Order: sequence, then structure tokens, then C-alpha cells
Amino acid sequence: MKRNGMQWPALALVAGLIFTVEASAQEVRRGGVGRFGSAGEIVLSSDLSGSIGYRSAGDGQFFIVLQPAGDYFLKENLSLGGYVTLATVFQEGPNAVQAGLGVRGGYNIWLNETVSVWPRLGLGVNHEDYGIGDRTFLSISLEAPFLVHLTSSFFIGAGPGLITELGDDTSATLQVSTLLGGHF
Repeated sequence: MKRNGMQWPALALVAGLIFTVEASAQEVRRGGVGRFGSAGEIVLSSDLSGSIGYRSAGDGQFFIVLQPAGDYFLKENLSLGGYVTLATVFQEGPNAVQAGLGVRGGYNIWLNETVSVWPRLGLGVNHEDYGIGDRTFLSISLEAPFLVHLTSSFFIGAGPGLITELGDDTSATLQVSTLLGGHF
């Protein structure tokens, strides 16, 4: 009984979201004030990347990076922002944990009414604990996520990224990142 009782509200919620997304997508197509990339817009996002691959500084590793961020559009399509990095690397031996702060600049390029690409260049300071030692390093990131603007204030995206770590151990990481965010 409880199962059937839960299906009705869930279906109503899904139907409501579908109609809301369609109506809001029409608002995005109109452009103008409040459109992503407009001067004065504030963007809050959480970048998430996960990858299995090769890092130039060692063996193949699996890593997860969470990066809550805030950006401000200084003028049309030109953004400046900051981020906090929280990461872990699963590898042979002790797993590494990383925390950091950074700044970034970007430029949003509209490809059509609901899709844009937002290339960003970032500079961060990170600290990583290996369990048997630690290190502090500078990171330089170049990312180019493609964004799909689902509503007038909500987007999802994914795209390639290159992160270079400069310090005692220099490495370069190619990855695909995803992000979820909103703007106002």
C-alpha cells in the first residue's frame, strides 16, 4: 500500500518538473537580462570529476575531485571566480587526500539558444597528504565545459580539462569534468 501511495506523488513531481523545464527553457531562448553570462550574474556551481587514467607523475590512478565554486560576470560573458578543491586519489598504498583554494577567469561563448561553452583558466594552491608524507603545490587548470541551460537559472555541463601541478613533483592530468550549477 505504501508503495502505491508513493508512486502518485513521485509521478506528479516528475510531471511538474517536465512542464517547468519546458516553460523555463523558453525563457532562456529569449536571452536578455538574467541570461547566463550577463553582466552582474552570480554563478554557483559544483564541479565533479572522476576518471581512471594515467597521471604523468605515477601509475594509473582513480581520482575524484569536488570543487564548489562561485563566479561573477564582470561584463557580458567575462567571469571571475574562486573555488575550493576537495579531492582523494585511490592508489596502491595509502590514499592521498587534497584540499586547496583557487581563482579563475572565464569567457562564456553561446553556441545556440540553450548551449554554451565556458572556457576557464584557474590558478590554485593545494595541500596533499599521502599518509606517509605531504606536499604543497601550485595548480594551473584549463577547462572547457559545454553547458546545457535547462532553465533560465539552472545548467549542467561536461567537458575536457587539463590540470598541471607545479611543485616538488610536477604532473599533468587530462580529464573530463562535469558540473552542475545555477545563476542569478
